[in-house]
Amino acid sequence: MEPDLRSSASPDAPGSRRPWLVVGVGPTAESRGALFWALREADRRDGTVLAVTVWAGGPEEVRAAREAELVARVREAVEETGVSGRTQVQLVAGPVAAVLTALSEQADVLVLGQHHLAADAG
Repeated sequence: MEPDLRSSASPDAPGSRRPWLVVGVGPTAESRGALFWALREADRRDGTVLAVTVWAGGPEEVRAAREAELVARVREAVEETGVSGRTQVQLVAGPVAAVLTALSEQADVLVLGQHHLAADAG
């Protein structure tokens, strides 16, 4: 089964009013757990997950590599949870807190692993 992963620069979920969950995705175990939880919660709520990786920006080849990592992490989580057809992915350049705050304004739920919270607390 091929997971449904769509890259989206401007998500359309708020207009549909289906539950919209934004989840920060990175290389940590905490992030992986957050992604798994978001997928299962989206399935429970009949919602959509926007899986986001925030990065500092840089050359196109670095952007492409980051996006490929994001897609691979999401694909793995979709395959392991069996929750498909509910996920969009987005790579966004900028400060982590500012990007996630902006995206959360359109979301019903913002899901972060503990690592994100600890990194932004200081």
